[in-house]
Amino acid sequence: MDLFLRLTLAVLIAWLVPARAVGWDAAGHELIATMACDQLNPKALKAVNELAREMQKPEQAYDAVSLACWMDDLRKNTTMPYHGKFLAWHFIDIGIDPGDPPVSFEPGGDNDVQGNVVEALKRAMVVLQGGADPYVKTKAMACAMVMHLVGDIHQPLHCATKYFISGGQLRQDAGGNKEEVLNGPAGDEKFNLHAFWDSAYRASFDEASGDVALDPRFEEQGLHDPQKVRALASALEQEPPALGADLETNFNAWARESNGIARDFVYPGMTATDNKKYCRLSSGYVAKANALARQRLVLAAWRLAALLNHTLGAEVPVKPPPSYPAGPPSQPW
Repeated sequence: MDLFLRLTLAVLIAWLVPARAVGWDAAGHELIATMACDQLNPKALKAVNELAREMQKPEQAYDAVSLACWMDDLRKNTTMPYHGKFLAWHFIDIGIDPGDPPVSFEPGGDNDVQGNVVEALKRAMVVLQGGADPYVKTKAMACAMVMHLVGDIHQPLHCATKYFISGGQLRQDAGGNKEEVLNGPAGDEKFNLHAFWDSAYRASFDEASGDVALDPRFEEQGLHDPQKVRALASALEQEPPALGADLETNFNAWARESNGIARDFVYPGMTATDNKKYCRLSSGYVAKANALARQRLVLAAWRLAALLNHTLGAEVPVKPPPSYPAGPPSQPW
């Protein structure tokens, strides 16, 4: 395939496939990792720190907390190996209405440019447990993926999308990315429902302006600074998951759980406008979303800790499951 055709196809795909936000913002992922690391046993914590040192980005080495941001760093930094890969691994498009298109929960038809968060976590876990996978090349890479994607799968709009008919064709809102929020933060004219949920844990409602406000203390600053989230992590740890909460590793169930939240609250709770492309978020919606998002961060952290303690901190090595097959070849561009 000649260069001109490859570039043409790349542009066409970029136009056809909607841009997707890719998870809790950096501070959100660091919050989950901070709380999870606080609960790791010494063996598991030592293993995570050692694996983190094997992963590098040009500006900064990773540690056990910032490692949770590696998958998002790939998207932003063009000099990193695997830049542009695994974008579809951050989410799964489960519809919210009966009869919506089915989704795959088992690896096989995916590759390093297509797939979903459930398939991705299953692949990464094989490697983290000592097995091999055609796309997850090292145990350190698997650890980085697991630490990030356990967070993503707990963000409701990473496991849900709204399908609709337009122009006689079935379309979708890309997990809320096409639902523009009219009363988003001042100066952000492209703020959408998905972006709101990525940062809902630090969102509030400004009664004076009627707009959503985001706590600026957790804005992305380029380099990861795990200490900036320590105070909030310590506060959130005071309200752990309810006694008896299911901490068993079940990626299918976690995705369905997040999808249920999107179906029952995220979409019906917002105020739609005459043009269905736009919505407004009320003060009550923002307050409930903030509390719910914080609960999801905490639950993700507890589940991540349980998973890592069992996998990396157990005295008896975990027997890896059978390796998953490679999917279809990636496109040459």
